[in-house]
Amino acid sequence: MTRRVTEHRAISHDREELMVITVFEEGLNKEQVRKESIFSKKHAVLVKHGEKYDWK
Repeated sequence: MTRRVTEHRAISHDREELMVITVFEEGLNKEQVRKESIFSKKHAVLVKHGEKYDWK
């Protein structure tokens, strides 16, 4: 199974710039992730190989 990953930038309460990385559960497709995370411009995929995940 694959897992979708998104990233975007945000500003904290202390005015620090943050990079927010969200890893979604297995089985969600790209359209579902885009509906949930409308601010993210960068999308990636983690592909499971045995006990580990590979970044694609």
